[in-house]
Amino acid sequence: MSPCFHSLLGTEENAFMELLRFMYNGRLTPTTESTLLVDILMAADKFDVVSCIKLCGQRLIGLPMTLESAVRCLDLPCSISMAADLSEAAKKFLAKRYKKFLSTKFQDELMRIPLAGIVAILSRNLPGVASEKSVYDFVLRWADLQYPNSEQRREILSSSLLPMVPLRRSMTNVILIDQPSCIINFSLKREHCFGSFPSGSMRSPPFYCAGHGFFLSAHRRMEPSNSFVLIIQKLEDKGLVRGTVDYDIEVKTTPSLEFTTLWRRTTTTGCTQGFGCSVPWSEVIPDDSPFFIDDKLHIRVHVKITPQP
Repeated sequence: MSPCFHSLLGTEENAFMELLRFMYNGRLTPTTESTLLVDILMAADKFDVVSCIKLCGQRLIGLPMTLESAVRCLDLPCSISMAADLSEAAKKFLAKRYKKFLSTKFQDELMRIPLAGIVAILSRNLPGVASEKSVYDFVLRWADLQYPNSEQRREILSSSLLPMVPLRRSMTNVILIDQPSCIINFSLKREHCFGSFPSGSMRSPPFYCAGHGFFLSAHRRMEPSNSFVLIIQKLEDKGLVRGTVDYDIEVKTTPSLEFTTLWRRTTTTGCTQGFGCSVPWSEVIPDDSPFFIDDKLHIRVHVKITPQP
């Protein structure tokens, strides 16, 4: 027996036996198990049994999806003639099943769904979500579990997920790097800034220094004083480097068009508290505010991590 047959029998024996039966008599055993049909479909594709591929695809389209079969249909080889139709059916199933994807009821399941499924869920359900901040947190949590490698995680976040989150669109010109010292530039449009306050907030995509993740948030604080607040917040600490962290927040102002330091602080990598600065709201809102240049607020964040000796 060839290694290929041996491997298939060891992992998908039922599907293989169904495929053999089909090859002998041209029929499949009636079943409502969509996962089994996916197994048979994959086996038929492996051995290029075109008529069985077509029959399995037709039956799958007519059956209700399950979570397992939907996830597997997202990753069907393009060689399967009905792969696109099955993938679309799977996306519709996932989007409907997880319409309330921020509910705690589904979090364990959602953390195991692959990227294509998460994209489908977000793209079809975002308009009805009340809390953009919660979506942002959900995306970061999912990426952290699915992609332990920080480089892969940053690529997936920046290319596939964060562009879908409304909060992401409010802070632009982001440089995602991972060095012991990094300078990151952000810009906030005036319309986004004022449109999000007083009740909302904005967050940047994450950036990394020496393996430690950070993000910048902006919001309006009413108490104890009416002010515009910029906060640098650490993500869940997984960095291996331990030491001191130097933070700087700068903004570009008129008429000099140079960056001016608003705030500076030194702390340690073990500290998870957010730090930042505030500017009186009365200095931010005027049309001639020195903080907006071409209707954009330009912010520069400098983070430096010095390892312990």
